[in-house]
Amino acid sequence: MQTEEKIKSLSELSERIGQIESLSGSIRCQLVSTKESTTRNGSFFLDIEIADHSGNKKIKIWQESKAYASFLTLPKNAFVEFSATFRNSSYGLQAIVHTLRVLNQEEIQELLEPNRNAEIQADWELLQKKIGSIADPRLNRLCSQFLIDYGERFKRAAAAREYHHNFRGGLLRHVCQMIQAAEGLMAAYPVYNWDLIKAGILFHDCGKLWENDFQEQGFVMKRSKTAELIGHIPIGVEIVNSLWRSLQHSEEFHKALIPPSDLVRVHLLHLIVSHHGLREYGSPVTPRTPEAWILHILDNLDAKLEMFRCAYEEGKEVVPGIFERRPPLEGYPIAPLSKYTSTPKPSTEETAPENLMD
Repeated sequence: MQTEEKIKSLSELSERIGQIESLSGSIRCQLVSTKESTTRNGSFFLDIEIADHSGNKKIKIWQESKAYASFLTLPKNAFVEFSATFRNSSYGLQAIVHTLRVLNQEEIQELLEPNRNAEIQADWELLQKKIGSIADPRLNRLCSQFLIDYGERFKRAAAAREYHHNFRGGLLRHVCQMIQAAEGLMAAYPVYNWDLIKAGILFHDCGKLWENDFQEQGFVMKRSKTAELIGHIPIGVEIVNSLWRSLQHSEEFHKALIPPSDLVRVHLLHLIVSHHGLREYGSPVTPRTPEAWILHILDNLDAKLEMFRCAYEEGKEVVPGIFERRPPLEGYPIAPLSKYTSTPKPSTEETAPENLMD
């Protein structure tokens, strides 16, 4: 008989259940949604979505669960702890739930404690440092003021609702990784305006502070009429223009600097409106400058690498080294080739493919 244990987070659950057949344990989280359905033979089951600081997860709860009926009576967005036996299947993550209870207020505050996710604070400190390195005084002031005005909202926003960085602090992580990747390119392409690129990275998805905003006291991503009616790209343009107008009488914007201030603003706005790359992907215009192309490529690169990370950590291996599909990635994700090492280790990888050239 398996010993039940405390599962610290949904990310830990995803990582561990991908390595073993089943896992028994208890977890604390917030209930996002509950929907009762039936199988073809008439058996009832629940599709639930739960969330915590590390992300969200969809789980099927079967009717034979002792706590099945209790899920149906829970208040909306309840904070709960439940113990279950979790299993991965071709239908996704499934669970037989043994016990379920609502958390008390002290337990809820402990779950919501910001320091519970130390990565958010580390990313925030890194971002402030990178923004502080921007040499153009106008872009430096603009970016710094944005962090002052919208910092708390920025720390909790996600970069997307489903495919990548869809967790609390996900947008912050996405932006930090893009800036670090940009700095890696600076030595190879020094002629371009890297101050502009860094500012563009910060602002490219700033409209998602409204589009993918989490509750201040919870892990449910809210829907906003503003975001639904306008979209994150136009919101981003409005945020930059509004901040620029509020700062245009400050010392940094008064000096006769090169390039002219209004040209800097227009180029920054171009990075925001073109960052999706193609009109069919939602960009009002396509990238027309090297800086805009760099931003678009970095955005796409970081999003795709996060999708691969999730495929490896959360997905199930169909055969060794080949993982189940992870839309919107095409085909089956393949495990990356291990780095070279001069110290031989016992191989756990699949055997080499036959030589197709023979």
